[in-house]
Amino acid sequence: MTAPRGLRRAGWAVTTALAAVTALLGARYFTLDPDTFLPEQRAVYLAHLAPLLLHIGGGVLALLLGPWQFLPRLRTRRPAVHRFVGRAYLVSALVAGVGGLLLAPRALVAPIAPIGFALLAVLLLVTSAAAYATARRREFARHRIWTTRSYALILAAVTLRLWLVFFGALGVSFEPAYASAAWTSWLINLLVAELLVAGAGATVARVEVRGDASAGRVGPGGGDVS
Repeated sequence: MTAPRGLRRAGWAVTTALAAVTALLGARYFTLDPDTFLPEQRAVYLAHLAPLLLHIGGGVLALLLGPWQFLPRLRTRRPAVHRFVGRAYLVSALVAGVGGLLLAPRALVAPIAPIGFALLAVLLLVTSAAAYATARRREFARHRIWTTRSYALILAAVTLRLWLVFFGALGVSFEPAYASAAWTSWLINLLVAELLVAGAGATVARVEVRGDASAGRVGPGGGDVS
């Protein structure tokens, strides 16, 4: 069962706003001002600026571009714009994944956080590559599924910050909050993505069955905002 249209629109708006705020916060890193870096990682970031800027640059663009891929009106009325934005998003996501994979071994609270962030980077690369491959094969239903998973992993940047703020407000020290966020920031998002994918798949299947029934034939069955 899919969510009502109004709820989907509200969810899209909130997600887009949070992604934009997170992207703006991340973009400050391009000033190369050490005071904008995470204090606990300042020395590591200064020593590894290239992968840091790859990760931040790709992540900022992917955060900003991702939501527009889920607008059916853009896809149907402006397909060329949809394809351009989609390609730019996928390149950005892949760049963010490569940068993240290079930075992951240097994360705090080893080995818990480095392993969590490395898995996040690998999954981001895999889901983004799958989104591209299914689009090339014109398997658009599967393409939307993989794009949903890819963007859910990009949104780990949002979830991670909310997680740290929440547990900081509860008085939890930084290291345990950070170590847990290295996993929960993307596991929670993937769970939500799978629920959205399952709901969308069920709706597509019902529509196809009804269409086949009204046409007098039997055929096989299949998180947008409308």
